[in-house]
Amino acid sequence: MMATTERQVRISKIAGRYLVFDIEDVVYIRRQHGICSVFTGTMPQNPTQNIFLGLPVELYAEEARLLVDKGAGYIADDPADHLSQLKTLDETARKAYIQSLKSQRRTAQQVFLEAKAQSHAKHLSKRKPSSGAKLGKERKAANNESIVEEGADGGADAAESLFGVTKPSPPPAAAVGTVVVTKDTTTIPAITPTTSSVLIAPTKRNVPPEDPASYPLYAYLNARGYFITPGLRFGGDYSVYPGDPFRFHAHYLANSYGWDEKTLMLDLLTSGRLGTAVKKSFLFGAQNNNKKTNIEAEDGISNGTKKKNNDDDVRIFCIEWAGM
Repeated sequence: MMATTERQVRISKIAGRYLVFDIEDVVYIRRQHGICSVFTGTMPQNPTQNIFLGLPVELYAEEARLLVDKGAGYIADDPADHLSQLKTLDETARKAYIQSLKSQRRTAQQVFLEAKAQSHAKHLSKRKPSSGAKLGKERKAANNESIVEEGADGGADAAESLFGVTKPSPPPAAAVGTVVVTKDTTTIPAITPTTSSVLIAPTKRNVPPEDPASYPLYAYLNARGYFITPGLRFGGDYSVYPGDPFRFHAHYLANSYGWDEKTLMLDLLTSGRLGTAVKKSFLFGAQNNNKKTNIEAEDGISNGTKKKNNDDDVRIFCIEWAGM
């Protein structure tokens, strides 16, 4: 295991899923550890949308274990922690939490009003009349004045009775860039924090991570700077990118197998052809369990002790169709 890093990412284990709720943690694991994960949250205003998802981020079991092995995160049993700490919560902590909500609401309100003012200014600039349209409006106004003057026998009352009640003059428009604050704050969205770190002190009762069979291959690729995302849409376990997926396309489809697992030739053929069809190489790999056993014997480790995975024991191969 690597040395413990300064930042500790809280990985909440809820119903068997590994979730990260803090956006700063999400940015950290992406930039520093090449872990993209999958956004799974939906907006309360549009709960059925599936294009732009938000927090929380769901981690693979492999990703959660990798962060724990690196000392960059810990797994917390969120339901148990919340229940135990909420029962012992004092009044001071409750007041501090309410005050933090009010502070966040004021900040959000200011941002909301500034965005509204900018949007209003943008619409005013689009609706600004051209010189030709302005000249036409002036001529039309002059004609209307001459019509009223010609009907002086009936006076202004006749004109009003003909065209109806005159419309009241509109209120003066606000200056561009100014923020108008009204008493009605119903349009300001409510604040729902993504984390309860202010209300509940973070605990580091580490829950043991899972040991998925595909972890050796995942750790091997991550250690070499690859970004890994789910590969189901391409027919594999992983999609492997040479850099951040915002900048690169995936180069490989990856599947993990056991070292002694029997693999059908048909599976290799179909996976290889599918990878070539989507312009990716098909990569598969496994950990050499025999070599791992020999190392444990040489180190004098007892049979009941499990040695940490060593990515040097992993062997990978690529299949690509060059021609028929």
